[in-house]
Amino acid sequence: MNEAIRILLVDDQSENLLALEAVLEDHHYDLVKATSGEEALRCLLKHEFAVIVLDVQMPGMDGFETAQWIKSREKTRTVPIIFITAAPEEQDQSFTAYSVGAIDYIVKPFVPRTLKSKIEGFVSMYMAQKKLQQQTELLNERSRELERAKEAAEQAASAKSNFLAMISHEIRTPLNGVIAMADLLMETELNSEQREYTDTIRRSGAALLYIMNDILDLTKIESGKMELKEQPLHLRNCLIETFEMFHAECRAKSLEMTCDIDPETPECLLGDESRLRQVLINLIGNAVKFTDRGGVHVSVRPLEREGEQLSLEFRVTDTGIGIPEEKRGLLFRPFTQVDSSLTRKYGGTGLGLAICRNLVQLMGGKIAYVATEQPGAEFIFSVRMKPYEEQDDLRLA
Repeated sequence: MNEAIRILLVDDQSENLLALEAVLEDHHYDLVKATSGEEALRCLLKHEFAVIVLDVQMPGMDGFETAQWIKSREKTRTVPIIFITAAPEEQDQSFTAYSVGAIDYIVKPFVPRTLKSKIEGFVSMYMAQKKLQQQTELLNERSRELERAKEAAEQAASAKSNFLAMISHEIRTPLNGVIAMADLLMETELNSEQREYTDTIRRSGAALLYIMNDILDLTKIESGKMELKEQPLHLRNCLIETFEMFHAECRAKSLEMTCDIDPETPECLLGDESRLRQVLINLIGNAVKFTDRGGVHVSVRPLEREGEQLSLEFRVTDTGIGIPEEKRGLLFRPFTQVDSSLTRKYGGTGLGLAICRNLVQLMGGKIAYVATEQPGAEFIFSVRMKPYEEQDDLRLA
């Protein structure tokens, strides 16, 4: 501590003040002397003190009355007071001293070593209290800095999400027009070169729209605006419709697509079918994209049931190129590709798995990559849904 340690000495006799000063002069204390209670109170308005040594018998305001004033002020209430009196020790007087807030009561003539030792103890307590106060203030300041940094980060994240959402929306609107007009143009009489150009425009627009949809989904998730719907769904129909999307590509590559649904799995569920299908499309789409021989297999089985909620486990397995062990930590990070050379060959934004992870977490589950001994890759994820009994409301296959 760099600040001075002040001790207030209060006595109406100057020789007594000199005696007290002589006892404490070998310490590096800032000794402030007052010859009356009124002067002592004025000193307390100016400075902070570690200890007050106060004479009991003084003309005008005596030591007891002075102590009462000291203890009545919030700022000086905790300052320790040592009473010193020339009168013989009387039980009533010592009782009064302690009742007005004294820490100690010493009768003159006092033993210098005893007084010095007591003051050193109170000074040590004062220094420890000041150190604790400084540490508390430092912690509070750091807490405020962290809170300000957190607010700034949240504002920046919100601004980023709002900007991306606005840009995605503004781009999607004209892009849908480009794709629609390209589709209409394909239905007109075109020569082979014109049809090739038009098809390139349509496919490029569809790829860009896919990227915009991924960015929009990510911004909704990061901003907390992604809401799940709870509607009846038929799990088998959901899987069939998802498989149909990749039928042409699998046929072109001679890939086999299989699905295995555990008999214990409920046919009908309550959940967000569109988001479940989105996760399946991303995982199956990646499996098909990175597999040239063999096939893709999807399996579903029920896990534990808690109350009305049932956990379902989905596995998507392929016989493709697999994922190197050193790259698996990058799988679920936004805008990250395992290999830039694969990005050039197969395309993609690196958002699909990040979106899958967030959607699965919103549905109360987890997603992970599972290392296998066989060539290829396997992803496993779980979701929590409610079994649905009223099948009349569903369109069954």
